[in-house]
Amino acid sequence: MNTTMEQIKIPAKVNLSLEITGVEGGLHTLKMETVAVDLYDVIHFESAESDRIEFSFGKTFDGFDEERFRPVIEKAIAKFVETYGTVGARLVIDKNIPLGAGIGGSSSAVAGVMKALEKLKNTQIDARFLLSLGSDLPVVYKGGRNMVTGVGEKVETLKYEEKYFVILVGGAVDSREAYTLFDKIGAEKYGKRENHLEKSARMLNKNVILEREILEKLGAEDVVMSGSGSAVVGVFDTEKEAKDVYEKVDKFCKYLAKSTKN
Repeated sequence: MNTTMEQIKIPAKVNLSLEITGVEGGLHTLKMETVAVDLYDVIHFESAESDRIEFSFGKTFDGFDEERFRPVIEKAIAKFVETYGTVGARLVIDKNIPLGAGIGGSSSAVAGVMKALEKLKNTQIDARFLLSLGSDLPVVYKGGRNMVTGVGEKVETLKYEEKYFVILVGGAVDSREAYTLFDKIGAEKYGKRENHLEKSARMLNKNVILEREILEKLGAEDVVMSGSGSAVVGVFDTEKEAKDVYEKVDKFCKYLAKSTKN
């Protein structure tokens, strides 16, 4: 990788709540609080003399399936070119945020690529375009702490709160399957916070149950599943509380994170 490349860091997002409020145009409407955390995908980029957009992957998380994920980026780039025109670009994507965990794994990389192309093209991407790439794209692109409503297009900034998180990821949950199952079986509340998809996620991936049990047994009093799973998250007011729990976890992929302002 060329060390003179510019870079953009896109944080993962954690859902502190997720309520499904209805259906609009075939899509589920939501009310959900999200917060960006300091686990990042990084996009390295530079202009190229040709009018082609080329990308490759640099550092990746263990188990990353490039063949499966590459079409996600290709599709997003094709939509950008169709909407805003092409630009000569070389991109290297460091894919650190896990996929299928409900913490913005796909959205983070796509948002970062869009930000890089936006800068190279000297254009401005609008919210409608971001929404066409996925319901999480507007909030992941924005970062920070937000309340999201509608089908993902309404993003209201909330005051920053310093929080610490222990994130456990055991496999993946397909978000489309989770929403489809929700339509059949509804929701059930677990713990202090609402996530209307947790009942579905528990049926699709039993690790979701185990992750919550581990965090609660280790003393986490505030536990929530993020997005459609599989990530289950302990929420803490202090770094010490979070570290104490994090260091005791000996199962699943685990991350210790802090909320970020952007």
